Amino acid sequence: MNDVVKLAIPIWQGRISPLLDTATRLLVLTCRDGKEAGRQEVLLGTLDPEALAGKVAELQVDLLLCAALSEVLYRALRQQGVRVHPHLCGEIEAVLCAFCHHRLGEKEFRMPGSLGGHLRGKRFRGGKSAVSAARLVG
Repeated sequence: MNDVVKLAIPIWQGRISPLLDTATRLLVLTCRDGKEAGRQEVLLGTLDPEALAGKVAELQVDLLLCAALSEVLYRALRQQGVRVHPHLCGEIEAVLCAFCHHRLGEKEFRMPGSLGGHLRGKRFRGGKSAVSAARLVG
């Protein structure tokens, strides 16, 4: 089958960074055929929205899980072909577990004041579905 998906999460003190625009570290997970094949932490430095979106795209990220982000950065990521699932919060490992079990819509993973949402039916670069992306870490 050889289905490869990359997931990225901006991190700060073991949690999703509260604002993607100012995040300085990104956790990137590579998964093959539904199993984690590797993870790396990428130092971002201080980047403007276009440069940050370019860096994420350069890492070949299919899906970015994050908390808040500016509209400018959101549009730049979308133009680079990166899908974004915003308004999330929580400890990194708990968020990854929730993602794998299709539970990101639960209240504990939504930023206060957000409406939440889910990934069902959304498509990722290369035609990967949310279902195949949800088998990332297991």
